[in-house]
Amino acid sequence: MTPLSELYQRLFFPHYIVNFFFCLPYFIIRNVFILKNHLDLSLEPPETKIYLVIGALIILKFRVSASAEEWLSITFSYLKILNIIMFYVFGKTLWAVLYAIAMGVLFVVLPQPRYQGPTKIIELSDQDLFDIKHNKFRKFEEHITSEKGKDKQVDQYWIIFFYTSWSKTCEVFEVTVAKISMKYTTSEVHFGKIDLDLYPNVAEEYEISLSPTSLDLPALILLKNGKESGRLPKRGKDNEQLDQIKNQKLRNVKETWDRLGWDRSMKSIIETFKLDTLNKTE
Repeated sequence: MTPLSELYQRLFFPHYIVNFFFCLPYFIIRNVFILKNHLDLSLEPPETKIYLVIGALIILKFRVSASAEEWLSITFSYLKILNIIMFYVFGKTLWAVLYAIAMGVLFVVLPQPRYQGPTKIIELSDQDLFDIKHNKFRKFEEHITSEKGKDKQVDQYWIIFFYTSWSKTCEVFEVTVAKISMKYTTSEVHFGKIDLDLYPNVAEEYEISLSPTSLDLPALILLKNGKESGRLPKRGKDNEQLDQIKNQKLRNVKETWDRLGWDRSMKSIIETFKLDTLNKTE
């Protein structure tokens, strides 16, 4: 369980505080006697059903979200949508429009801050990545001393997080990668990240699309001694399940679905890259 002190450090920012209060207008108006008279209560919309749907979505996201930041971001979005819906169904279309405009302004003026918690992820440049690929990255020792006192060459693993600054999904996913880096970083296993906005040549090299509709972001690639040995999300040519589907249209649907909804949980990443067994001696 995440300590409260760490949550305070990560979440006590104007973005989260302002968004919390921004989610309250409808609830305040609906429950304050003087204010609720401004709503057209005679319309009798299905309030309870709307609450239950939004509540169920929030609970579902709580179960699958990889971090507090991700869950709060989604929860705030659902509650803002609830405000717009309820203003509209109670006959306040202008209120709904103005709230939606304010919501857009808030999104631009006060974006979600980047992860501020503990991490062992190293910010890399394209030159750093080139050095890693060719085993020339000298920031870490590439040898360990055996019990007999001789140098023994060991495999070097890098889990590289490819991201863009404009992608909300990348932003919240960094929390998961950071947590894994704190647990699994060793003298042989390292974690790095590279901003593809700054190095589009890297995106091209690793076949990662930077379009707004890209299904490649965020991406994690495992390098063993500089060579790719694993990737999330999996590409079509790396997904064995697709080989069992003969119909091309069904293959395309399956590939899109898998890439769109790939499991970004810590457990999935640990199992896919076999982090518990990297460089473990028998």
